[in-house]
Amino acid sequence: MSTLTPNIRSEEKNFTILQAIAIILLSAAVFIGAGFLVGKTFFWKSVNDTRVDQQLSFYQAKVDAEPKVPENRVNLGYTYFLKGKNEEALRQFKVAADLDPKYASAYYNMGTVYQEEKKYDEALEAFSKAAKLAPRDYKNFLMMGVVYNAQGNYKDAITALNRANEENPGSSDVIYQIGIAAEKTGDKEGAKELYKTALEFDPKYQDAKDALARLK
Repeated sequence: MSTLTPNIRSEEKNFTILQAIAIILLSAAVFIGAGFLVGKTFFWKSVNDTRVDQQLSFYQAKVDAEPKVPENRVNLGYTYFLKGKNEEALRQFKVAADLDPKYASAYYNMGTVYQEEKKYDEALEAFSKAAKLAPRDYKNFLMMGVVYNAQGNYKDAITALNRANEENPGSSDVIYQIGIAAEKTGDKEGAKELYKTALEFDPKYQDAKDALARLK
């Protein structure tokens, strides 16, 4: 599949931003026509505190009953993460990884905690491990792109985001992050088109709305 490449340096790229946008728009026409709206579904969401406490009790009981099941550990760790208890969340994820070193979800969830804490090197290491174990899961590559963008490493961000797009074409999150790379490298018009396209997939995508407002 063709890559989606913002205009970072003309001498280093094979496709212009206009070609990238054309590819994205073509994908948009296909997926929107099919009713395939991805949206920002995997990013962390605010959850009612009572529900989280109930979830914590449930998964703690699961871990107590089956302490060697890595999935139970990851679910418990993620619930701790929702409560803002990152240290305990990481402890559970690391136990899950020790129980099954090939359990990609343990590393992915480690990466989410490190990314929130702005420990970008640790986050990239965790997401990279997850990507090696689950190369068809676009979220691993997407989150690598998110971290690279946060670091200002836009070339590697695009490489990771291209891979995410290959595995899940039509993701508004991927398109938005490519827009971030385009905007940060000075391609404002290309970024606008990318944000608009992200909104075609998910009209409620607030970050894309804010980005467009910022560029007006």
